[in-house]
Order: sequence, then C-alpha cells, then structure tokens
Amino acid sequence: MTNVLPEPVTTIPNPFRMDYTYVAGAGRSMFLRGLAERKLIARRCAGCGQVYLPPPEFCSRCLTELEAPFELDGRGAISTFCVVSFPFPGQRIDPPYVVAHIQPHGAGTRLMHLVREIEPEDVHIGLEVEPVWVPDDELDTSLLSISHFRPTTEGGADA
Repeated sequence: MTNVLPEPVTTIPNPFRMDYTYVAGAGRSMFLRGLAERKLIARRCAGCGQVYLPPPEFCSRCLTELEAPFELDGRGAISTFCVVSFPFPGQRIDPPYVVAHIQPHGAGTRLMHLVREIEPEDVHIGLEVEPVWVPDDELDTSLLSISHFRPTTEGGADA
C-alpha cells in the first residue's frame, strides 16, 4: 500500500459575512482628507505634548483635547520592519518586499507602510525614508495616496 498524500486544502467556503462601517472621527478624518492633498496632518496634545499622526480627537495618554493641526513632511526613520518573502492568497505585490513601521520626524506615533526603491537586505532600523505619493489622479482619502516610502539621501543611523 502506498502512502499518497491528498492535495493540501487552499480555500474553505464560508457562509458567514460581516459588513461593518468604520467611523474615522473628526481628527482622523482631517488626516485622511489631507492625504488626498499630499499632506500629513498631525496634532499635539495640549496636556502632555504627545504628537499624533494620524491624530485622534483626544490624547490617549491624558484625555486632553488636541491643539490645532499642523503638517509634517513625512520624512522619518524605520523603527522596525518585516521582509515578506513568500506569496499568499490575495497578495498584490510580488515578494520579496518590505513592510515597516515608520516613525515620522516630529510625531510620537508610527505609520506602517511599504518600503521600496531599496533591496530588502539593505533595509535596517534607523534608515531614513520619505513618502512617494501616487499621481494626482490616484490621490484619495487613504494611506494608498502614499505609494510607498523610499530611502532619503541622508541614509540614517546604522543598524
């Protein structure tokens, strides 16, 4: 008797569906509208000084209302990253590619986004990056208005 393994299961039909609506709130709506204009809108807490990008309506540390919005240029440093090196269902980018948490200069929060225009093995913590915006006709009220981040000419700190 030969041991023949069946083909692996790759999908499972599921009769369940969940529809939901996400309400961004006033602070994050301002941030999302800014993306459609190539702007990264942040706000500072009047109480503790924390700078949020994207900003909520109130500080999550001290529950103080945030100050007036201001724009950041989007440059920042990679604080951690992952090299995606295997395909999975629904993937839109061919591996390998890098997904990173980016600490924008002047903000106390991080954005997660793609890092491109660099070989994955050359990416390191502390690498200075800047946003690359999509063409005008593709701008939208989402982080997809930023195509990806790329290394700046400054390079950044060593790993």
